[in-house]
Amino acid sequence: MVRPGVMIRLSLAVAFAALVFTACESGPTVDGTDAETFDASITEIKAALSEEDQAKVDEVMKAFEYLYSDNVISSLNASEAIRNRIRSRLDGMDARDIFTDWTDRVDKAITALEEKKENTDSAMKNLRSVRVRGAEYYVQRGRSVVKLNIHNRTDHTISKVYFRGTLWRQEPRKWLLEDDFNYNIRYTEGRDLGPGDRAEWNFALLSPVWKRAPEDVDNLSLSVIVTRIDGAPEQPIYDAYTDRFTTKDRRRLQRLISLKESIGTFEPEPEPEPEHEPEPAETSLRN
Repeated sequence: MVRPGVMIRLSLAVAFAALVFTACESGPTVDGTDAETFDASITEIKAALSEEDQAKVDEVMKAFEYLYSDNVISSLNASEAIRNRIRSRLDGMDARDIFTDWTDRVDKAITALEEKKENTDSAMKNLRSVRVRGAEYYVQRGRSVVKLNIHNRTDHTISKVYFRGTLWRQEPRKWLLEDDFNYNIRYTEGRDLGPGDRAEWNFALLSPVWKRAPEDVDNLSLSVIVTRIDGAPEQPIYDAYTDRFTTKDRRRLQRLISLKESIGTFEPEPEPEPEHEPEPAETSLRN
C-alpha cells in the first residue's frame, strides 16, 4: 500500500514532468503586446523551425492578412487595423497553434462563401420563372425611366419584385453602369401579381447612379434580371439580392482556395541540432 505522502509526491512529480514536456513541445509563442514584440516573437518562433517551415510561417502570416482584409470596415488605416487584429488573435500561440487557427478559419471562410454561392444559384434558378420579356430605358423630364414587361410564371403571388439592371452602349458594345432597383406592386398598383399574370410597368430610377447615364439614349440598351420576389411585405420567397454571391465573392473564394492549397499541410519540425565532431576516445596510459 502506497502511503499518502508518497502518493502526493508522485502526483506532483508527474504534473511537473507533464508541464515541462508541454513547455518543451510548444516552443516560442507570439507576444501580441505591440508591433515590435509581435515581430520579435515571430522571428523567435521561426528560428526554432527548419527553413521549409519558416517559409510556411511567412506564407501563413500573409494569408492571415488577406483573410482579415474582408472584415475591415473602412479603408482608412486598413493595414494597421488588420495587423492589430492578427496580433490580438495570435497572441500566446506557438507555431502549431498558428497553423491550426489558419486552417480552421480558412475552412470556415471557404465554406461560408460556398454556401452563399449555392444559395444565390438556387434562388436565381427559381427566379427565372419571373420573366422579364422586355426592358426599355429612356429619359423623361431629365429622369431615367424603365419600362418593363413581366410575366409571373411561378406558383406564388408577388407583392414586390427586385431587379438588377445593367446599362450598355450598343455600338461599340460597352458596359456603362449597373444598379439595383425594385417595384412595390401592392403599393403602386393596389394589388399583387398573381401566378400566370402579366404586367407592364413604367417607373423612374431614382438612384444617383443613373445620373451618370449618357443623355443620348438612342445607342443604349438595358438588360434586367430579377433578384428577389416577396410574398407578404418584406417576406422574400426567393432571394438572390439580400446576401448574393458577388463577383468580389467569387474572386475571394478562388483566392482562399488557392492559398489553402499552396500552403498545404504544416507540421512544424524543430531545426535539427548542428552536428558536433565526435569527442576523441580516451586512451589509457600504460607504464
